[in-house]
Amino acid sequence: MHNHPPCNYIAEPPRARLDIQTFCFFILRWPIVFQPLQTLVKMLLPTSLVLALLHTASALSYHGPPPEQEAPQQHVFTNPADEAHTSLHYPTVHESTVMARRILHLSTLGNLVTSFPASDPSSSSNEDIHSQENRPPGVENNPIGLMEYYADCEATGNPTFLAIGVATPYKNYQAGSNISLSVRWWPKQSLTYDAQEDDDIPTPHTPAALPRFSLHGYLEPISLKDLATKLVPACFLKAHPDSILWQPGNDIHTSEYMRFVVEHVYWFGGFGDRARIGWLPIAEWRNVTMDEVAACRLPGEKGYEESLRWKEGL
Repeated sequence: MHNHPPCNYIAEPPRARLDIQTFCFFILRWPIVFQPLQTLVKMLLPTSLVLALLHTASALSYHGPPPEQEAPQQHVFTNPADEAHTSLHYPTVHESTVMARRILHLSTLGNLVTSFPASDPSSSSNEDIHSQENRPPGVENNPIGLMEYYADCEATGNPTFLAIGVATPYKNYQAGSNISLSVRWWPKQSLTYDAQEDDDIPTPHTPAALPRFSLHGYLEPISLKDLATKLVPACFLKAHPDSILWQPGNDIHTSEYMRFVVEHVYWFGGFGDRARIGWLPIAEWRNVTMDEVAACRLPGEKGYEESLRWKEGL
């Protein structure tokens, strides 16, 4: 068992403050880009202030620090080559893996990605599928990602699905497609950076700054013994109460509980200067304990524990 602190370690990103003077400076500095706004500024602001801003804009150039103080290279979609020299706390592989397992545990929605099978004129089953879906020509082998319910009902890191036989991801998988699951962490979100944001939130809630990952593996049926001993149906129904309508044995569609056995994990923790991006060792994924998952706190999770507490005991 690893002895690691909770994973609420994500470094505080720089916060940009945009006051009215700075806003006007940018508008007047680049008139071609901001010509409509420039006209509006000149209409609304006193002439003396506009002249002062124009003088400042012409006297200054926005080229960043002087050569002797060259700004460090920014890493957004890649990690720095030398992790030891980053000024921010850089997550270890294990910390990143615990975060991913925490996201898997608290989230209940993901995108299952499969590919349409190639047409086989000799196969009547493929012809039936084509006719039922009214599938257009030329989509063979094209990937398709669709939202699916899942629940983290076992302590192994293998999520549980209630597979409906007529659903596209499961039909494609049965026809020989590979399968992957994409999951992202999405607390209360914003599309802008708020300069007055609560200091307790360590990472802005813009989607690009928040972690996500992709699981690659295969599906296998969950045995009746595991369904009973691990209370899988009860776990899944707590996560998705409406799934009572398509539980196994329903009168509408054939369904069964399936285990997504994880073989590979691709992690995208956020911006590359402060979060790990890349493949996580499967041994780390499988060896994370539920105590570590329970102790970890994700960016923006404050205020969400109460509604998700039902899963903590799994």
